[in-house]
Amino acid sequence: MIQYILLPIVGFLVGLLIISLGGGGGAVYVGILTVFFNIPPAIAASTSLATTIPTTAVGTFSHWKAGNVNWRLGLTMLVGGVVGSIIGSLFSGLLPQKLYNKLTGLILLLLAVQMLVSFLKKKKAAAETSPGKTVSRRDMVKAIGFGLLGGAMSGLVGLSGGGPIVAGLMILGCQALETVGTSVLVLLGIAVTGFVAHLSLGDINWTLVGLLAVGTMCGAFVGPSLLSRVDKAKLEKVLQPLLFLMTLVMGGILIFK
Repeated sequence: MIQYILLPIVGFLVGLLIISLGGGGGAVYVGILTVFFNIPPAIAASTSLATTIPTTAVGTFSHWKAGNVNWRLGLTMLVGGVVGSIIGSLFSGLLPQKLYNKLTGLILLLLAVQMLVSFLKKKKAAAETSPGKTVSRRDMVKAIGFGLLGGAMSGLVGLSGGGPIVAGLMILGCQALETVGTSVLVLLGIAVTGFVAHLSLGDINWTLVGLLAVGTMCGAFVGPSLLSRVDKAKLEKVLQPLLFLMTLVMGGILIFK
């Protein structure tokens, strides 16, 4: 009975603080369901992906209205994400969970280092931080690569894959708000693909999906509206280090888990 009260609240907080600010959320869902509610990992993974679909759809709409979505980079990254999700799902039963965690953690730590290097370079060349920066072919290829990484994470164990997506967008020169809004768009496509792939791999507890989705959709809708009322210059200074720290911490946790 307690889960009927707690899950919508948890969902709202994830939608408000994680999806609105960090662009992810799948890993948080899986962790909460398995650790605090004793849900089997297979069901938690499928439930996470099912919940992510409506919440990222709402988040994408809200961030689009706020002008935080880079459609060219987002759609390019989404192509890689869909392919990566399909490939990951095909190998989901072959890779040991412990090895997967360490590989994913190592990738996230390397991406965190790249994020830091990219941030320092942008401080030296302020022009590169412009939202109107020209996207080169090389950037498009990188975007597909980051999408493949994020999609593979989703396909393997049902995580959202937000780490590589967020890190990739920042490395490619997106501002913090643009990074968050665009990552939600990419994660929507990855979640749909991963959910379809995982239908045959684990049962879905639709009650859990409904309880989480109601709260998360509300949080994902409210978050961008609140962000739009905050001074963007000040918010950028806070969000960029926050996204870097989130990537760094997630990587560390997975390596030492």
